[in-house]
Amino acid sequence: MMSEQEEFYIDSLIAKYIVGEISPSEEKELKEWCALSEENQKVLDDELLIFQKANLGSDQQFDADLAWSKIQPQIHPPKKGKQIFFTPWRIAASFILICAVSFLIYQQLSAPEEFTYLSENQVETRILPDQTQLSLNRDSEVSVEYNERKKTGLIKLSGESLISIPEDKKVKWQVQVNELFIEDIGTVFNVKAYPTSPLVEVSVLEGEVRMYLQSTKGIQLLAGEKGTFNKNTGNFSKEEADANVDSYSTKSFSYLNQELAFVVAQLSQVYQTEIILEGNIGNCRLTVDFEHEDLDTILSIISETLNLDIKRNGSDIVLSGAACN
Repeated sequence: MMSEQEEFYIDSLIAKYIVGEISPSEEKELKEWCALSEENQKVLDDELLIFQKANLGSDQQFDADLAWSKIQPQIHPPKKGKQIFFTPWRIAASFILICAVSFLIYQQLSAPEEFTYLSENQVETRILPDQTQLSLNRDSEVSVEYNERKKTGLIKLSGESLISIPEDKKVKWQVQVNELFIEDIGTVFNVKAYPTSPLVEVSVLEGEVRMYLQSTKGIQLLAGEKGTFNKNTGNFSKEEADANVDSYSTKSFSYLNQELAFVVAQLSQVYQTEIILEGNIGNCRLTVDFEHEDLDTILSIISETLNLDIKRNGSDIVLSGAACN
């Protein structure tokens, strides 16, 4: 005769078997137990029959109320006046069925939410359930797995995104680019990882992040730093971050003694407009800040500052003037 501990173990094996979560070694143990007697096999067969009658499947959308309405007639005592026989297998049946239903309810509650966002010709901003904000640059895509119960989140990125995580940090977020992981320790960071580029660039605006592979420690990055991972060589490097790395999202720019050629290239990319320099003016330098200005206003300020002329050539904009000393 089995001890209570042994009975409980067999009951748990049957429950796992019913919902398809039993391991090969556990299934072997269960089959060996069933082979010991016809009564043991009958316990398993009866449990399977009850479960099938309840129409429960782990791949179905689970309705707890409907499931219990189907299960209750199987486990409720008979009407008054009838003799009740609580045989061991009936007690086990009730226990195992309750375990199976509880397991399915847990699966439903703990299943992660999944989101997919795509930006094509314009920057897209999305807000996740924990108020984390994703600003996707053009030609970018993210697949998000969000598990509120486990307080975890995974962002699989192709392209570029500015990721802003709330200060209360209710969820531990990771960003994945192929085999590379970026783990949030801070709050705001930008990830640039286009499939056509061999480089993955992570720029930290606030807080701290870690870049790593499963096989390597990687590097830690603080605010104001940029980390680069070379997909071809597997090497990490670190340098100062571009102050305007998030300008595609914020439309804010800050330039300190910056060459005009660099400024124009950045503006062309953000505003998707070709800006051409005529004459030897690319080395002219600017110190200026722009906050949420449209392109025409920005170019007007630049032309006045450097005494340049502006003209349009179809969809292109041409800046021209005298060379700077």
